[in-house]
Amino acid sequence: MKQKDYYKLLGVNKKSSQEEIKVKYRKLAKKYHPDANINNAEAENLFKDLNEAYNTLMDKDKKKKYDKQVARYGYGSVELNVLNNETKNLNSNVVSELMSTILGFSRDTRDKVVSVAENVKDDIKEKIDLTKEPKKGENIETTLYVTLEEGFFGAEKKISFKTTRGSLKNYSVNVPMGIRDGEKIRLSGLGKPGKNGGKNGDLIILVKLRPHSILRLEGSDIHIKLDLTPVQAIIGDRILLKVFGEKISIEVPIKSKTGDTLEIQSKGYVVNQTTRGNLIIEINIVMPTELSEREIKLYEQLLKVEKQKIKSKITKSEEN
Repeated sequence: MKQKDYYKLLGVNKKSSQEEIKVKYRKLAKKYHPDANINNAEAENLFKDLNEAYNTLMDKDKKKKYDKQVARYGYGSVELNVLNNETKNLNSNVVSELMSTILGFSRDTRDKVVSVAENVKDDIKEKIDLTKEPKKGENIETTLYVTLEEGFFGAEKKISFKTTRGSLKNYSVNVPMGIRDGEKIRLSGLGKPGKNGGKNGDLIILVKLRPHSILRLEGSDIHIKLDLTPVQAIIGDRILLKVFGEKISIEVPIKSKTGDTLEIQSKGYVVNQTTRGNLIIEINIVMPTELSEREIKLYEQLLKVEKQKIKSKITKSEEN
């Protein structure tokens, strides 16, 4: 009995590796799949032939038997399903007949056994069905918390998570400089296993920035509250602030009020390797809780000056 030329059908030869056969098959199966060739009987038949060829050449025993058949009878167009050759005659009708005539089972028992056999066969077929398209595995998602400083400079963080098998896995994650809250880092191939030769899924890491004790990130700008005494606010001052390890000189203008803001260009959060946001300084006047005797006397003198100014304003008003 002549055989179809499975090698020619898949575009391979007898010396081709299983990996080469698999690559060729996937490419052709995708091209001639019934879903991509609706109402195309020729493509559907070719797709079936491709499955026969693949199932035969990927199994060493079936391939050996096939090569012997070809050597004996040569190639032809006679259809032969090698994969099902050993089992196609053992259908449910034959099993039923065998059980009733030889083994003497009742009809109910016979039907139950046949039903179980069919279910087992379908389950096995589903698990080893090589005609299915490769499917990528599902992604795994987890959360990684980083400080504002780690986000600003970039950092290498350790992360642990449970695999689908329940074991604990540890990985090093490179947090890029300038990462934002809610951004994601993708580690390819660390997700759930693929099916039918498909790629593994990915590990998706959601980055959350921890709140800072004195700094607040808004967009690419860093906000910081600057507490001033009444004296500093009135006469002005020069103050050194340390932000992300950098000392920044701040010129506090005279007569500053609570709610005033100062903006320092390009001293905020990282936008990219050459660009940064701004540093926004929010003025807050804080009353002193403890005063020395000298400070009290100075405030008393200041109060006298204030009273004289008020008295002078009243006198001018009465004169007018």
